Amino acid sequence: MKRGLRYLSLMLGAVTALTLAGCGEDKNDGKDDVGNGKDEAVSIFSRPTVERPATGRKDWNDVDSFVCYYGSLTGDSEKEPVNGGEPERALDMLKQFDVAIIHSSQLFGDERAAQYVQELKDAGTYVISYLTIGEDDGLHVGDGLGENGYASYYLYENGMPRMNSSWGSYFVDAGNPVWQEIVLGKAKSILEYGVDGLFLDTLDTVDVAYDTMGGMVDLVRRLDEELPEGTKLVPNRGFTVYQYISQYVDGIMFESFSTTYDEASGFFVDRNEADMEYNQTVACNIINRVRRYDYMPVFCLDYINKAEYSYMPQNVYDNAWMYDFVPYATYSRNLDICPDPDVKPQSARGSLALSKLSDSTGETTLNGDTSSANLAYAGNELCTVTVDSTFVGYSGAKPLNDGFFATEENHNQLNWATESWASENNNRKDHWIQFTFAEPQEISKVNVYWAPDGAGTPTFYSAREARIEAMIDGAWQTVATYNWKNGEVYLTQQQLTEFTFDKITTDQIRIFQPKGMGDATSSRTDGVETVFTGIMWVSEVEIYA
Repeated sequence: MKRGLRYLSLMLGAVTALTLAGCGEDKNDGKDDVGNGKDEAVSIFSRPTVERPATGRKDWNDVDSFVCYYGSLTGDSEKEPVNGGEPERALDMLKQFDVAIIHSSQLFGDERAAQYVQELKDAGTYVISYLTIGEDDGLHVGDGLGENGYASYYLYENGMPRMNSSWGSYFVDAGNPVWQEIVLGKAKSILEYGVDGLFLDTLDTVDVAYDTMGGMVDLVRRLDEELPEGTKLVPNRGFTVYQYISQYVDGIMFESFSTTYDEASGFFVDRNEADMEYNQTVACNIINRVRRYDYMPVFCLDYINKAEYSYMPQNVYDNAWMYDFVPYATYSRNLDICPDPDVKPQSARGSLALSKLSDSTGETTLNGDTSSANLAYAGNELCTVTVDSTFVGYSGAKPLNDGFFATEENHNQLNWATESWASENNNRKDHWIQFTFAEPQEISKVNVYWAPDGAGTPTFYSAREARIEAMIDGAWQTVATYNWKNGEVYLTQQQLTEFTFDKITTDQIRIFQPKGMGDATSSRTDGVETVFTGIMWVSEVEIYA
């Protein structure tokens, strides 16, 4: 729990940000020999390893090993140890790690559970227990005020609570007051067993229903403020919401960083190049961007097939360690065994921690209109650009008027975070890009270069429907429209849409994409079809008189 440190860390963050900004004026750019950004920032992640004390525990920020185990505390860690030897009691295995993340079901109903927790703590292990906050693990009537008599806190689809088909759980609105009281009540009952903190799962519900994000932030804030002082809060993923809750939590888990589960084959597989690039960008541009000013441990959980477990962990441990993530690998998707890979990271800790920060990557040769005729170009300093939202990992509105637009020839999939802007993926929300001018401008043309994605021959994710709106007489007025359908032909995957209209005078103009009118093209990621109709995806905007 960070109640006592929150304001201090924010103040330090502001001071550090100013210091880094000053260093940025240095023509040598302050980069170290691996190009990771400022030396001062990288050193935060290149931490020395601290030996475990003979008595007591390491400081929380010094932990460098963890295990995630949802099986019985009284059972064996493995029935047949994959690395040989005799089965070891799970409780004894957990003691070998600085942090043990266990499931709350291991506590309830066991009269000796508090004793086991204390035994782990006495051995020098922090004990963190599971708590779901974005999904309900069963279907309940609750207050009965939802559709068809179910609880009011569910997210509904066709009159029924919407289910997460991968796990059989049900998505909830974390801001619902009934749900919040349920979560807070369960959190307090878990803490009665003496655990050090809570492992907050299912925060990714905000990606299913973006409008629940405010409620998710509020729930995490309440957990931080209403639970006993010193309670550790560690969310699992939740990257979309992380920057808003970082002040309330004490760590984060990055599950499936280097490997993932393949539903089709039933095996764990290495992340492909595109997925790995995305994860690395999230690691640097979201997690470590925050941790520069508000340091906390990151726990990196990966999965390896049992047949490969004797030789594969070293690779995933080293990969995580270069981003200053504390690694652990298991071969059970259900986390009901806790093998010890018996390896330590061999890579340079934190050496890639800031390697993909959006303000130090994505260098490109300008190909857009950087002349004074382009009123939108950032270099002309005529306007500011704002957006309704930003998809996790992207660098915000900056790419929209930087003088570069991606084409099939120059698109670099490794630079996706800085080549383009993408909105959140939300079919229930309008998306927009707004340009605000310091002085009114005469405008009659807007060019929108839609964003490409994918290696090789990329796909352009142009809107099916969009329009140009201008602020005239104190109200937004439509001055030009683009419709995805021309007769029976669907105009998808367009690189450029030109909007021309009678000259208007305004100090605010925006490109507006109505809800659900993103590109109809589908892509496949890990065998799951993803439709991008809820995303507005743009590489560059040009505006002319």
